[in-house]
Amino acid sequence: MPMLFKPCAEAFDVLPPKISENSYLGDTMTSKDTDPEHTITSGFFKVVPGEPLVYTYPYDEMKICLETNGDMIISDETGTEIHPKRGDTIYLKKGSTITFKAEGEGAYGRFFYCGLKTFGQL
Repeated sequence: MPMLFKPCAEAFDVLPPKISENSYLGDTMTSKDTDPEHTITSGFFKVVPGEPLVYTYPYDEMKICLETNGDMIISDETGTEIHPKRGDTIYLKKGSTITFKAEGEGAYGRFFYCGLKTFGQL
């Protein structure tokens, strides 16, 4: 099959599984017919207020900010800090340590991601 389709109700509108106290991540699609070294996987990521998520990336990934409410803060190990808004695109290089934090009552950040990883890999 040359094309795979997932409706909004199976992807965007579904809260992904919880991966930490304040963050959720769910793979929705992957390139199945490639070797693991060249597999790309995409899905959705959401951050809510609470303990910041600190993650060191074992693969390259790109995120598109779909929406934010309150203050969404993403920073790296060099001290670079961004406050992404809808439509912003972020490249996260393999080996980088990134901190995700949502601040304020009702705050959150919701993202679409695509990474050089296998389905289900954190």
